[in-house]
Amino acid sequence: MKPHLIRATFLLCFSLTAAPLMAATPEHPGSVPVLLGLDSVRKELGLSKGQCQQLEKIRADFKSDARLITTRTPSTPVEKKAANATVEALRVKYNNKAVAVLTPAQHQRLIQIEHQKLGGLMLFLPGLQKDLALTAGQVAALERIRAGGEAFANRIATSFENGEISLQERLESLKNYRLKQSTNALRVLTPDQRKALENLQGNQFKPA
Repeated sequence: MKPHLIRATFLLCFSLTAAPLMAATPEHPGSVPVLLGLDSVRKELGLSKGQCQQLEKIRADFKSDARLITTRTPSTPVEKKAANATVEALRVKYNNKAVAVLTPAQHQRLIQIEHQKLGGLMLFLPGLQKDLALTAGQVAALERIRAGGEAFANRIATSFENGEISLQERLESLKNYRLKQSTNALRVLTPDQRKALENLQGNQFKPA
């Protein structure tokens, strides 16, 4: 898979999670089982055949459980909020299962790759905000950016559900919006904080 397609996959794994990020998996803003389904990521992490088999089972279970929730489209704001919370709880559950398959070194490398591909979107994670010693004002600014993205994702989802846009148009809109979000989030940082964030990326991930 080409580098720009891999980044798009990372962005969409993040984009399709509209609910607020939860502290149970502070290192990962997207779906770990989906990301670990990418051949280039598996090769970079040096996953064994046994690990890949375990991850395939986890990913299949995640899709099955998520499908049970998403078969019926929520019709009210209350139902949408409840559905988002349920899907987010599943994401956290299966992220934890997927991470447990990795060695500490593999997990750390996955986080570095996420930093490279998601950029400023990683700043929505409370744990990272604390590590970078962000001020209350910076945290508030990032929350406004994050909330704006959540509202946008919900509007796009409604347009898709109403048949106003295609699935491809939905995914493309989400991807483009997340790129803008990443840029806006990075602007919140001081030069020193941005340098510290760049240091978390590790060696450049160059998929074949």
